[in-house]
Amino acid sequence: MKTTAALLTSILGIASAIPIGQTITPTTISLWHNTGAGLIEYDVSSGLISRGQPEPLPAGHDISTLMTFDFPWASNGKTCEFMFELTDKGNYVILDTPFFDVFRSSQPATHSGPGSNYRDTQLGRMKAMSMADAEKQWGTFTFSCPAGQTKGFEVAPTGDKTKITWNKAFDGPWIRFY
Repeated sequence: MKTTAALLTSILGIASAIPIGQTITPTTISLWHNTGAGLIEYDVSSGLISRGQPEPLPAGHDISTLMTFDFPWASNGKTCEFMFELTDKGNYVILDTPFFDVFRSSQPATHSGPGSNYRDTQLGRMKAMSMADAEKQWGTFTFSCPAGQTKGFEVAPTGDKTKITWNKAFDGPWIRFY
């Protein structure tokens, strides 16, 4: 009985330390083709982080995903945290290097804007995990929530060769606030 009570107390203590909060999913995701001139495929249904995949892509043809998030007024005064998950079996692919970099964008992608990723501050690096949240490798993924604003973010390839895909209805980036 004492063991059960101690175990329950430990579990509750750990669970209460985990910030759960509310979540924000991207209103749009778009693909940024870094081909020199740049090209945005606006509001697509699947995200892609790619370097050298599928073969044979020309050298320097990276593809990253740009996300637009609308931060609700309910996030005012809260802490936001950038998250990434691949948990819906059969709706994602991880090939070669599972690492990717996360950036803020100086403005969100638009359907009629110039071909740019508007890359701004780097938040850090993550490792895509099968059936789990991405592991934070380094960086700071928490920030003060910009309540009532629309902000852009980018997930970009790192390493020599990588391919990470997901269906935006089930997986990929999201933000929690608490």
